[in-house]
Amino acid sequence: MNWIIWLVAAGVLGNALWLRRRVTGLRRLRPERSTSPLDGYTALTAEDAAVPDQVLRAAADHARREGLGMLDLVPADLPVEQALDLVRHVDPRAYRKDRFAMGRGAGYAVLMAGDALERARIEPRSGLDAGEMGEALVRLRCYADTADMVVAPFHAPDRIGQRRAWLRSLALALPPTVAVPQTLYQSGAGCLLALCCPLIDLWQGLGVVLLYSLAPYLIFTGTALRPADLHRAAWLRVVHVPLTIWRTLRAPRSRWERHRLQLREEARARYRAEIEAGVERFLGERRPDCPWCGSRNLAPHLVTRDVIQVKPGRFPLERCRDCRHIFQNPQVTPEGLDFYYRDAYSGLGDLAAERILGGTTGDYLARAHLVKRFTTPRTWLDIGTGKGHFCRVARTVLPGTDFHGLDMGEGVQEAVRRGWISRSFHGQFLDLGTDMIGHYDVLSMNHYLEHTPDPLAELDLAAKILEPGGFLLVEMPDPDARLAAVLRTFWMPYLPPQHLHLIPLANLKRALEERGLEVVAEQRREARRGLDVLPAAACLINLLGVDTEDPWRSPHPPGPAQYARAAIAQLLAIPLLGAAILADLLFLPFQGSHSNTYRVLARKQSG
Repeated sequence: MNWIIWLVAAGVLGNALWLRRRVTGLRRLRPERSTSPLDGYTALTAEDAAVPDQVLRAAADHARREGLGMLDLVPADLPVEQALDLVRHVDPRAYRKDRFAMGRGAGYAVLMAGDALERARIEPRSGLDAGEMGEALVRLRCYADTADMVVAPFHAPDRIGQRRAWLRSLALALPPTVAVPQTLYQSGAGCLLALCCPLIDLWQGLGVVLLYSLAPYLIFTGTALRPADLHRAAWLRVVHVPLTIWRTLRAPRSRWERHRLQLREEARARYRAEIEAGVERFLGERRPDCPWCGSRNLAPHLVTRDVIQVKPGRFPLERCRDCRHIFQNPQVTPEGLDFYYRDAYSGLGDLAAERILGGTTGDYLARAHLVKRFTTPRTWLDIGTGKGHFCRVARTVLPGTDFHGLDMGEGVQEAVRRGWISRSFHGQFLDLGTDMIGHYDVLSMNHYLEHTPDPLAELDLAAKILEPGGFLLVEMPDPDARLAAVLRTFWMPYLPPQHLHLIPLANLKRALEERGLEVVAEQRREARRGLDVLPAAACLINLLGVDTEDPWRSPHPPGPAQYARAAIAQLLAIPLLGAAILADLLFLPFQGSHSNTYRVLARKQSG
């Protein structure tokens, strides 16, 4: 059994070296006296941060030299557990280079260039608690093209009492509430494994406990961070770690947590009334024919459910035997769409949506590069843009292109404030698009058509808007994906009830050609979005109740039974997600040219 001890020792040492590498990525603010004002920068500070004016001025000088839009100040004496939380969740070197990364930092003080705080509508500018600072960091990063964090000479008080709020506010995991148990499991598992080693072999096991205790010295010695509690946290680590976990869980709710709780309970009352009235009323009348080709030769395909938000309801999908079009029948009504979209991309789901939409940079780049192969547009309208995440990335590929966005959600107006698009259109494309004829060189419908009640009408209008030589880019789920039939309702691209149509590639190409649009490029395998089995496993875990705070899941606030169920789901997630990743890797070679997504670029022909 000694091999177990050596394995644990290797894990402790490897983890310490990994964390040290991240810590060494933090640069120290130059200890220079600065007489420059904060001209061009504004500070946002936490209630427990006493940052000297001299430090703020020196930080502003540093940000100007580096051309930074956002600079987080990390206290030099940040306590051990807070410092470990920071570097567990962010690599400072990668964060410095990645202009599309989510906002991260220690959350004591941050400098923002220009009018970013005004555009982000962050108020007040000081006195924020840890959760409020964390949420502000996530939002403010969307208003800065460049960001960094630097170690500064000011004191950091013990924040373990606000650790829970801090971890949740940064949207470190999906759902964000899982960030707390994930971090605590990671922290506690190392301690538990080290303490179990002496039970196998006393002296070798005590050596592992000593190695575990001294690991903070290996992580922090000689770096820019000098935790004030380093000696205590190291020599008493086997007691210190369990104590900090206990304090994290038992701490009173912070102001940010109380505000989130209030929002959640207000939403719970509204959802309770709507659900008690019956969600069946959100389904319209069943249609007898195919909305794509008009055939009445229909067959049941699948009865789905909401596996993302887990809102109640069942949604039948039917398939046309003639053209193979798959569609929701009966379709969710406009009132139903309001119910099911609510808190998905805004409201209670805003932070989670920011993490999801901001995490597919590779897909965004691929779309932009595909268009760049054929044209360099002057103007581009992104239909269904959300908050403009695609346009944010595409601007780096096509810096001379003027990007506009259209969306039914209010987030499209925030995209303008973020500087990701220059003009926004708030509403439905079919209502607004008639005034856009001849104004755009490129239109894009990325994961948009499947959400629309009448995709053929959307294509009619797109073809009408484009002048000859203009391009239409379409990306959407591929219903011919081989794993769709295996995973069924857990196949993520079904996304019920938001996805109303799943259009086979051949059908879309034919519809484009009928409207005078020549397909110049199509991608299937290249358009793949992530994996298939892994998201399906995540959906299953979601159904088991991993998130206790969704207000539509229960008419009452969560109690011990819900929390126990969530803990079980989180423990089951480890082997289940591991097996899912393995299944995805094994299946990839057999998918051939197919994937879960296809991408098509078509050019408007003359005549």
